[in-house]
Amino acid sequence: PQILAGDHIFVTDLATGDVAELGGQALHVSLSVHGLGLAPDGRTLYVSDIADNRLMAYPLTGGQLGNPHHAPVGVQPVHMVETPDERTVYVTNFGESSVSVVDTATWRTTGTIAVGLNPHGIAISPDGRWVYVACVGGGVIAIIDTASQRLAGTIALPPGARPYSVAVGRDGRYLYAPDNFAARLFVVDLTRRRVVATVPIGLRAALVARAADGSTLYVTNGASGTVSVLDLAADPVRPPVRATIPVGNYPHGLALTPDGRYLVVANNLSDTISVIATATDRVVATIPGEKYPNDVIAVP
Repeated sequence: PQILAGDHIFVTDLATGDVAELGGQALHVSLSVHGLGLAPDGRTLYVSDIADNRLMAYPLTGGQLGNPHHAPVGVQPVHMVETPDERTVYVTNFGESSVSVVDTATWRTTGTIAVGLNPHGIAISPDGRWVYVACVGGGVIAIIDTASQRLAGTIALPPGARPYSVAVGRDGRYLYAPDNFAARLFVVDLTRRRVVATVPIGLRAALVARAADGSTLYVTNGASGTVSVLDLAADPVRPPVRATIPVGNYPHGLALTPDGRYLVVANNLSDTISVIATATDRVVATIPGEKYPNDVIAVP
């Protein structure tokens, strides 16, 4: 739609293995792809190929994708994060409870770090020192020291917790992890490495996105078909839910546009993309997606 005319919106399709740009190109990557990531300089689009167990890295120029680099990783890679110096990418391997370490200078996997069961979401501290991994089956947040490339410890969550993704506050003090089993969001104090609050959100919470200014956190709630909007500016420890926005059927991936004006949400079972205006917390457009849109990213 016209409101997204200044952005390139890329979506992964679990059913076809395509990475599609809405209104533009579509690339067939493999039998199935999962997550998307963007390099800090915006010049590389990362794609996790869960069928062939590899990380794809597409050069990105003016919204056009070039010939990719690729690196073998672990079983069922799902999400990734790159260090601020753009030298290293960490990839969660859901099927083998590990994180792969990829060197972007050589596109080789230089290490494999064992973490908790079924690692899924991943985030990095603002200074690049720590990588945090949501281990769904293990019920913990794993902490990786990027200096030593080793597991530095784990953060225990309440019994029965299934942390699905993670986001770190702008100042690096707090971590936010939605529980995919119960309708709650954990708030973790990273200085003490323990849960300090639990906030009610929707059912089957999935992925998170934080506003660049650190003021707002967005969470997709799959079974509820909604997005929870949490006000971090009001209280980063117990953020109030400012809005609960109905979107499509089983929302999963989400991304803010570079200017922060819109939140784009991939609705897994609706074959649609919802566009939310962040100024009003309202859906302003619903557009056709892919057959099974899973993750989404917005590029200027």
